[in-house]
Amino acid sequence: MLSTWSDRLRALSWRRVWTSLFLAIALSLGAVGAINLVRKPQTFAVIDARSESMEFKVFNPELSIIYGSGFRISSWPTGSKDGECAQGTLLPGVMSQVSYLRIEERELVIFVNGNGELRLEHGGAEPFDGEVVLYTDAECGQLTTNRLPIWGPGKIGSALSMRSDGPGPILLEGSLTTFGRTVDLWPFGRGGAMYSAGEPITIPSGGYIESHGLETQDADPIPVEQTALFGYVTLSDEPGLGVHVTTETPRLQVSTPGVRENSSRIEVGLFAQVLNDPTILAAQLTLVLLVLLWPITIDLVGLAVSGAEEKAPVETGGPENVRQDPPQNTASLKDFA
Repeated sequence: MLSTWSDRLRALSWRRVWTSLFLAIALSLGAVGAINLVRKPQTFAVIDARSESMEFKVFNPELSIIYGSGFRISSWPTGSKDGECAQGTLLPGVMSQVSYLRIEERELVIFVNGNGELRLEHGGAEPFDGEVVLYTDAECGQLTTNRLPIWGPGKIGSALSMRSDGPGPILLEGSLTTFGRTVDLWPFGRGGAMYSAGEPITIPSGGYIESHGLETQDADPIPVEQTALFGYVTLSDEPGLGVHVTTETPRLQVSTPGVRENSSRIEVGLFAQVLNDPTILAAQLTLVLLVLLWPITIDLVGLAVSGAEEKAPVETGGPENVRQDPPQNTASLKDFA
C-alpha cells in the first residue's frame, strides 16, 4: 500500500501544483492590496433612541437655534434675566455645548454653556458668555415647536448614576442602523450607490453612545468635523426625549452599564466596506473564481498539448529508419554441379 501511494505522489505534476499555489497566493495578496488602495467608502449611521439626556457641541449656530416661546430663563450669566420668560430666539455660539435634559415625564431643561446671543423679537440682540438655563413653563406661552435641533458631535445618554434628588438621566432604549455608499472600482461597479450594511444594532439601556471622545486615545484620530450628529430631539407624552440623528463618523463609542469601564468601539466604515459593499464583493468573487478555475485551465492546456503530441506523424526515410534486408544466397545447385 505504501509503495502504491508513493508511486501516485511521484506521478503528480508538482510543477502545476506549485504554480497553482503561487497564483492563488498572488491573487489573494492582490485582492487585499486593492481593498486597501481604493477610496474608503462613505458610510453613515442612523440612530433612533429614547433618552433622558442629549448633549452636543454646536458646529452651525444658524441650525442650532432654540425658540424662546414656552421657556422660562432659570439662570442668565449676569443674572439680569433670571426668572423671566424667554423672548425671541437663543443662538448658541460655535463650539458652545447644548444639553437637553428631561427625566421621565417632567419638564424639559436646556443648558447652553458658552457664548452666544439672544435675538429679541423687536430687533436687537443681547450677547451672553457663560451658562444659560431654560425650562418649559406653560405660563410663558406655547412651544413654537416640539423639535429641538442637533448639529455637532455629541453624546446620547449618560452613565448610570443615583443622585440626591433621584436617579440620573439615562438612555432608555435605542438602535443603530448602518448604511454605506459603494466605492468606485472599475470594472466591478460605480461608486455612490447607497446600500444597507446590516441589521440594526440595539444600544444597551442605561449606557450611552457618542460620536467623539476617542481622539486622545486613538493613534489614528478622526477629524472633528466628521464626528458631528445631525438631527433633532422630540418632546412628547412619552418619558424622556425622542432622539433621531444621523452621523457620518466611521467610529462610534458605546458604553454599557457595569462596574468596569467597558466602552466598545464600532467601526462603521470597516464593517460596511468588507462585508456589504457590492463592488468589493464583486471583486472578491471574481478573484475567487480565478483561483478556482486556474487548475482546471492548466489541466485542459496540458491535455490539449499531450493530445497534439500523440497525433503528430512519425517521420520516415532517414538513414536510421531504412530497413536493411539480409543478404540472400542467390547461388543455385547448378553452380556446385
